[in-house]
Amino acid sequence: MATIVSVPERLLDAALEVAAMHGLNRLSVGDVAKRAGLSRPTLYKHFASRDELVSQMVLREAGRIVEQVIAAAERHDDPLRSLHDAIITALELLRGHPLLDRPIATEPEALLPLLIDGEGSVLDAVQAVARQVLDRRDLGIPDDQARAGADLLSRMLVSYAVRPPDLAPEVVAHFLSTALVAGLLVPAPSTANLPTS
Repeated sequence: MATIVSVPERLLDAALEVAAMHGLNRLSVGDVAKRAGLSRPTLYKHFASRDELVSQMVLREAGRIVEQVIAAAERHDDPLRSLHDAIITALELLRGHPLLDRPIATEPEALLPLLIDGEGSVLDAVQAVARQVLDRRDLGIPDDQARAGADLLSRMLVSYAVRPPDLAPEVVAHFLSTALVAGLLVPAPSTANLPTS
């Protein structure tokens, strides 16, 4: 039996295809509606503007990656293995993703704000997932340390998405997961012991 795809999902799928072909700057609502087999007025019933369509497409794609990363992390109770699998899954999904492949190379100014700026950015979504993965591992670390670890991991993953490293995902995942777990298990210094400027 065929799966019924909602109109918004059809439009987001079409937007992803158009962005992969032409880039974000040249993405037009007319091209998206045509690719989805729908009219422009139908598109505007679901998305108030081109910017909203693009933003929702980026967040949907980030959400899809996040779901798979969480599933990979959930396969292990061990914090190191859990983080390793989560990181390697993220790196593999990010490499060659149609939204990142062409747009980030040809028009980073169009995609970067959606990745890193403001509330609801991809960086915020990745940070929330990193925090969830760390919290579920119950490392017995203070809240501020878990928050700092999630922030570091999310920034690293987004930077790797923007500019993939030459190293194999397995090598990067091993280094990041080992460094992060080791860093989290070292007690944080008290603010009294930090150098002052």
